[in-house]
Amino acid sequence: MFMKFIFGIAWIGIFILAVLGIYIGMFPAYLEILDFNSLITRGAVAGVSLVYLLLFVEKLINLFERPKELRMKTPNGMLKISSNSVNNIVKEVVGEHPKVRNLKVKNKTNGKKLKIFVSIDIMSSQSLSDDLNLIQQDIKDRIESYLDLSITEVELRVTKLIKDKSNNGRGD
Repeated sequence: MFMKFIFGIAWIGIFILAVLGIYIGMFPAYLEILDFNSLITRGAVAGVSLVYLLLFVEKLINLFERPKELRMKTPNGMLKISSNSVNNIVKEVVGEHPKVRNLKVKNKTNGKKLKIFVSIDIMSSQSLSDDLNLIQQDIKDRIESYLDLSITEVELRVTKLIKDKSNNGRGD
């Protein structure tokens, strides 16, 4: 944590240097120690300052970007699990249920905690809520057993109910 603090202070310093460099390059009359009246000197200072400013902005954007993979510390080192791997496990689990058709999977990570969003089309039945609860529990159990992750929520969204063609209600 201390190193992140030092790194953050360094980036703030780089930002201040970049802004001051741009200011000096645009208004050289306020600094009489060096001769900034030549166009080459002003261009060089402005160019270097602009590069530092772009580096600061890029770091600031990346600072607030969430990692795309799950990170777990093990005795052997850092373990990174991609978001696609988690999605594939969820697709495998949901694919084992015969009533489920089209499915889309997304997930969000927060440290070792995982939130999974699944959108499915499912064939309608009398025990629909039981089927959905079973799918949610299967997803949670499989992810926790495979990856040893704490799942905060499995959000299952039914986008379409499909009428079962074999049971059309006519007694055929």
